[in-house]
Amino acid sequence: MIFILTLLISMGSNDTLTFTVDEAIDFALQNNPEIEQLTIGVQKSEEQVGQAVSSFYPSVSASGYFAYVTDVPIIEFDSIPIPFGTNENYNVQLSLQQVLFAWGKLYNAYKISDLARDIAELTLARKQQEIRYAVTDAFYGLLVLEEYLTQAQASLDQLERFAASVETRYRAGLVSQFDLLRAKVQVENLKPGVIQAENALNLAREGFKLLLGMDLDTEFGLSGELRMVDEEFILDDLESQALQNRSEIKNLKKAERIAQLNQAIVRRTNLPTLVGGASYEQRKPFGITGGDWGSSLTFNLGFQWPLFSGFSNLHKSREAALMLKEARLVLENLERAIRVEVKQAYLSFLAAKEAIDAAQENVGQAEKAFEIIETRYKNGLATNLEVLDTELAYRQSRVNYLTALKTYNTSLAEIYKAIGKEE
Repeated sequence: MIFILTLLISMGSNDTLTFTVDEAIDFALQNNPEIEQLTIGVQKSEEQVGQAVSSFYPSVSASGYFAYVTDVPIIEFDSIPIPFGTNENYNVQLSLQQVLFAWGKLYNAYKISDLARDIAELTLARKQQEIRYAVTDAFYGLLVLEEYLTQAQASLDQLERFAASVETRYRAGLVSQFDLLRAKVQVENLKPGVIQAENALNLAREGFKLLLGMDLDTEFGLSGELRMVDEEFILDDLESQALQNRSEIKNLKKAERIAQLNQAIVRRTNLPTLVGGASYEQRKPFGITGGDWGSSLTFNLGFQWPLFSGFSNLHKSREAALMLKEARLVLENLERAIRVEVKQAYLSFLAAKEAIDAAQENVGQAEKAFEIIETRYKNGLATNLEVLDTELAYRQSRVNYLTALKTYNTSLAEIYKAIGKEE
């Protein structure tokens, strides 16, 4: 929260936010719509736990009525008229009822709601891990696109200057028409690439805003650079961490426990439930005759026993057993799928690491080639076009190296996501 306030203060009058990759992740965790929805889901599950707890408390209710009887029955006893009741009748009652014994059905229902809350919290934690990965991937992708657009625009500007120079020399009769056409064709060939790069960057920036939960009218900048943080992993250790940390596995184990508790509830549905209660009543008239108020206190003890329900409980019991079996099968399949996911992330990481070494070596070779061609050009042994071609190759090698760095950082984040790493 302190980070978010700092960002808002630093926006200034131009409403521009500047993010490092860690700041972008923090902002997304605070503002991403999916995170907000799952947070509400956690809050709802907490309320459902409260509802389950309320079943342990007694229920208390109050009732009352007033009745006016126009014709009160009267009988004569020894010639004396005796009315049975009065015209005005009042009644106020306070009742309490408490389930005393239900074979653990209420407790199991409470445990189910508690496990459901844990599942909601773990689902939120998993979504936060996915958001960290998605933001990291998008952040470094934007850095590569910005650098690619910079390099492409610089190459286009240089080619346009070269084409203008060739045209001047052509008019002076120093170069052929073929050289002029070739220079112009190279300019036109590069323009679509620059336009596509600019469009891709704009689209990626809008997607980044959506991912972070930003207002789409807010501008932002990125602060950071692509670099390689050397990491070493052992596949067996990664698989063990994933099976221990992944929220999906924890959720399915809790779902399996819920199925067991639900099966226990269904099996005890046909058993009697013991209920106790008490009621306090104030009424007028209290007796058959007279018009005075009177009160009574009643205690009761009873049971409810569903003897036959059309075999619905039998089918519910079978359904609960199948749900338990299904939960166990899903858990087994998920563990295998997670092992595959971890292995894929690990192999991608190794490939990205090798690609960086190759791309870095290629940059060195391209840089050396550019130095050679510059020396040759100064000595009159190379043309302007050869210099431009070599420079373009050097710029492209730089972009390829940045892309390899982006892939490396993304694959590293993917490993963290695959093993369920929190930070």
